[in-house]
Amino acid sequence: MKSRIFNSLIAFFGGLFGVSVLFIVFYLIFNVARLEYPPLAFYGGLLLLLGYSIVEEGTKFLLIKRDIGQFPYGFLLGFGFGMGETILRYPFWEFGVVPERRIFAILLHIITASIICYFVKKKRPVLGLLIAILIHTGFNLLV
Repeated sequence: MKSRIFNSLIAFFGGLFGVSVLFIVFYLIFNVARLEYPPLAFYGGLLLLLGYSIVEEGTKFLLIKRDIGQFPYGFLLGFGFGMGETILRYPFWEFGVVPERRIFAILLHIITASIICYFVKKKRPVLGLLIAILIHTGFNLLV
């Protein structure tokens, strides 16, 4: 019982602090917040959405491969990652606890982390990573 609680907390906080990779890559290195897109830059926007998906899912993949959020705790890693991204984008003092529009993004992170966990356990990690990247990119295109 004690190890389950410990592993659950490690998975959740690993995901929560794994979002710091997003902050470092997108805001400090590439300064994404200040980019301006011309109206006809569809392919550039698509590449940016794909880049977001690759970095986010790659971060979750590396955390899972390093035994943070291994099966069956992957959903907690995704939950922590989604909550961390929500805190990074919309601090609590602006919108309350969790903005309603972020609930589906949190669910997306739970689903993709679970997919990666499942395929890592089945010894097909690259396939799981590719599926998670495709699902995440499709979600970003819809939103």
